[in-house]
This record gives sequence, C-alpha cells and structure tokens, in this order.
Amino acid sequence: MTVKSGMSHGFAAFGTLICGSVLSKFIWEFLPPLGELALLAISTFQAVTGADIPVNEQFAGTIIVMLGLSFLWGVVYHIGRHGRGGADED
Repeated sequence: MTVKSGMSHGFAAFGTLICGSVLSKFIWEFLPPLGELALLAISTFQAVTGADIPVNEQFAGTIIVMLGLSFLWGVVYHIGRHGRGGADED
C-alpha cells in the first residue's frame, strides 16, 4: 500500500512540475496580478532565507500552476481515500 500511495504522489509531483513549466506563460497572459504576487512571495522568501532561487516570470508562473494542481490533487486524493467527510458521516 505504501508503494502504491508513494507512486501516486510521485507521479502527481512530477506531473505538476511538467504542467507548471508548460502552462507558466498563461499565468502572465490571463492572471498577471497572480503572477506579480508570486514574484513578490518568491523575492520575499529569497530575501528572508538567502536561498539561491530564480526570481523571474517563468519560475513564478510555474510555482502558481504547481500549487494549484497540488491542491487539487490533495483534495481528490483525500476524497478518494476518505470519502467526502460531510457532517452526516460517522
């Protein structure tokens, strides 16, 4: 079971990286304020930690897409594994 769960998470992480890289330019076309927010967050993170990470539009767009897809993957995985978890369930 651990291998099955680990493999699904590994494929999801790899998929979000590939999709994020491919779709990053669309963030700047359709949601420029979101891209600017990502640039600000990356710049702040770099200033606070001193990490050597790229602060450019492509990387910021990739991060936004990856976060969105990772969140969706987590929701779908949770629902698939644990059910909807509504108030009327035990």
